[in-house]
Amino acid sequence: MSRLDSHKEMSKSREELLRALMEKLRFVMRGMHTGQGFQFGEFTVGPPQVRILFYIARKPEGVSVKELAEVLSVTSGAVTQFIDALVEKGLVSREEDCNDRRLLRIKLTEYAHGKFNEFKKDYFASVSRVFEPLSDEEILQLTRLLMKADVPSNIKEPNR
Repeated sequence: MSRLDSHKEMSKSREELLRALMEKLRFVMRGMHTGQGFQFGEFTVGPPQVRILFYIARKPEGVSVKELAEVLSVTSGAVTQFIDALVEKGLVSREEDCNDRRLLRIKLTEYAHGKFNEFKKDYFASVSRVFEPLSDEEILQLTRLLMKADVPSNIKEPNR
């Protein structure tokens, strides 16, 4: 077998390994969020709205629709639909930017601020069930391995 054939063989093997890894990552993510909404006080919110709430909670000055679209890697139109539903539930508000009245900042409402810590605790308890079979050391090892992945610099770190 020539060196080129050997490289192709390894490449095909690696491709199969990576395909299996991506499928397993999707499977785990689906397992964390399968068909479930998450309770935020008296309301149910879906996974995209959860990501929005976590992101906004870290930004007391509020965020723009454009910033949310970049973080979520979706269009501004999609973010607007998610925000509309959260506004309707009284979880976020749209407020004028104090520096530029043309811009709107999306912020948690007082109601959402008051319920956020309880929601965060319940959310993590719910999604962490997927990882119950792993020891703390295995979770740490998995985290270290994923941190080694070469993620493009324009992708922002997930919210905590």
